[in-house]
Amino acid sequence: MASSQINKGSHHTRSISLPSTSHPITAQFNEQLSRLRSSHAASTSSSSSLSQRLTGLTELYVVVDEMLQLPSNQQSVSQIQAVLDGSLSLIDACSTSRDVLQQSKEQLQNIQSVLRRRCGGELNITNEAAEYLKARKTVKKVVKKCLKNIKSDEGDASEFFMNDVEEITLDIFRSLLSYIGGTKSHSKKSWSLITKFIHNNSEKEASVAQTSVFDAVDATLGSLDYQKKTSVDTQNLRNQMANLETQIEELDQVLECLFRHLVKTRSTLLNILSN
Repeated sequence: MASSQINKGSHHTRSISLPSTSHPITAQFNEQLSRLRSSHAASTSSSSSLSQRLTGLTELYVVVDEMLQLPSNQQSVSQIQAVLDGSLSLIDACSTSRDVLQQSKEQLQNIQSVLRRRCGGELNITNEAAEYLKARKTVKKVVKKCLKNIKSDEGDASEFFMNDVEEITLDIFRSLLSYIGGTKSHSKKSWSLITKFIHNNSEKEASVAQTSVFDAVDATLGSLDYQKKTSVDTQNLRNQMANLETQIEELDQVLECLFRHLVKTRSTLLNILSN
């Protein structure tokens, strides 16, 4: 793939190049791709919107597999080779997304295990909070590296339909990884300010401010160190973590299905080249 970053606005002017021969699957592909692009451009980064876009992306790849069976597409061997070269980046981005979600979930469950030992009141979780935040720093580094590696071939003049699919796939993965990584590392003072904002605003207001649940949990645990607390309100933290765990599980389920389709599409491309 070329080294240039994805042009965020490129998909607004880029035409969808489809086989000249009319085919029902072509119209279906065109409709799904346009719908997905519109949804991605209009949606904010939230767990529910990302889950919907990933589901739409999975549905698009179902149509892609049918498109690749058309003789007119299979004749474009050189174009298929170029797409095949980029398919590994899509699979890697999906795999990395699942890995960092799993890492976050494991650290989350460690704290939840401690919280379950007490039914109410406050509990000292300073050490567990430190371990969680340490793991989150690792996740942020992995996400940053993956985002840097997600690139597309802007210089490729080819209008092969798979280039449009690759472009929207990478755009969605960029949004997903940015959501998982959350905001940049905060100072101790900012943890307190973020926590205060989250506690004093409704879920709707927090959403508008694009504060993810990952950030909310990070802020709650990060503020412990700044405020020199040895204990935390367990009920509030339980609610945040239950919400985050649900989001992680929902995203992972959608990613698992998408991953299978990405691998299947790559296998189809390999079969076309070998015939």
